[in-house]
Amino acid sequence: MTDVESAPVRAGFWRRVGALVIDCLVVLVPLQIVVVVLFAMSNGSIQGSFGFVSRVCQTVAQAPSGLEPPPPADANTFTECEIGFFGLPTARTLAIGTVKQEGNTTSGRFITYALDAQGNPVNAFTTDWIAILAVAVYLIAMERRSGATIGKRTLGIRAVPTNTPGQIGLPLRQAVIRQAAKWIGMIPAMLFAVVVFFVLEDPFAAMETQGYWTMFAIAAAIQIAWLLWIIISVSTKRDPIYDRIAGTSVLRTG
Repeated sequence: MTDVESAPVRAGFWRRVGALVIDCLVVLVPLQIVVVVLFAMSNGSIQGSFGFVSRVCQTVAQAPSGLEPPPPADANTFTECEIGFFGLPTARTLAIGTVKQEGNTTSGRFITYALDAQGNPVNAFTTDWIAILAVAVYLIAMERRSGATIGKRTLGIRAVPTNTPGQIGLPLRQAVIRQAAKWIGMIPAMLFAVVVFFVLEDPFAAMETQGYWTMFAIAAAIQIAWLLWIIISVSTKRDPIYDRIAGTSVLRTG
């Protein structure tokens, strides 16, 4: 066998994407079934809009009373949405916004509230972060054990240490770094969201300023550039930045 024939072949874009879709099905579908039950039992106090959902929205005439924080007095659009899993509700929301038309330019600002099963305002507990955590723990545990999640095994690929590609399973440190590094490009957007929703006293007033939209554009541009960098690297069968940070590669096994 020649050196070229024995050289490891890196997994391509579609194998990686397909493996991720399978893994999300494995983890998220059971969680969505649980959320369907919890939404019904709690009258909408426990909600989740993650995973493979449908969204049915309709415009309503006005907002219900009791919303916190109070919507802006000049709000002129009210959209109620029901998020569901195979027609069974997992979340219900109301998006309130102010849309303005200035010449040929249309601008708007919106805030979303949680509603209970009857459409009344509720301080709901969202399970979306639990779903993200569950996927991360699953990926780390499976790659730590064998380098291959159910999705990777199905499509004939596995994660390995770059320097020792014959090793079965990643060291825990590398498995954790690999998953954490995927989020680096999203840190500016997450920090922006934290400031808007937890630091600013009046997010609606902030949306009227140029600084708000400048920071929003910067955070969005960084996130898009990060994702494009990863997509281009994987499409050309090179290790994406998060694999290089962790010292790992994803190779074809057959």
